[in-house]
Amino acid sequence: MHIDILSRHIICALMKSSSPHGQFRQRIPLGYLVHDLARLMKRRLDNEARMHEITLPQWRAMAHVADKADISQSALASALDTDPMTISGVLDRLEKNGLISRKPDPADSRAKLTQLTPKGAERLELARRLGAEMYEAALAGISKDDVAVAEKVLRQMQQNLTGQTTASED
Repeated sequence: MHIDILSRHIICALMKSSSPHGQFRQRIPLGYLVHDLARLMKRRLDNEARMHEITLPQWRAMAHVADKADISQSALASALDTDPMTISGVLDRLEKNGLISRKPDPADSRAKLTQLTPKGAERLELARRLGAEMYEAALAGISKDDVAVAEKVLRQMQQNLTGQTTASED
């Protein structure tokens, strides 16, 4: 049985259950909404980025390079939670398009340090504007107070899963 089909069967069984897991029925839609919203946002950002000849992985890499100049390929791969070979391909394409440059790392002759070029900075600024527009479209009709509550709830859920606490909780 395919894993997605198996997962659906398990979820359906839990949702129909009258056991203590019956509470699952009340909570599962939030997980689906978070996942679906992330998928929709990713798709929209990817479509917007492609219209400007950049991919979403390239955009993410450029944003990290801009925030941390002279970042190594391995540090970038770690920051983006991907493997060094994938990042290598992304960086190769960005360099070929003149959006980043790489130079040898003086501390490690095998490594290269990456920085954004002026052309890359312009492209990243455009991508960030497109991202902000998409975010504003997603928030249309939602009050600032509701957005603040949603952010607070999602941060708490994130902290619950990572075991981190905020400074105000310490």
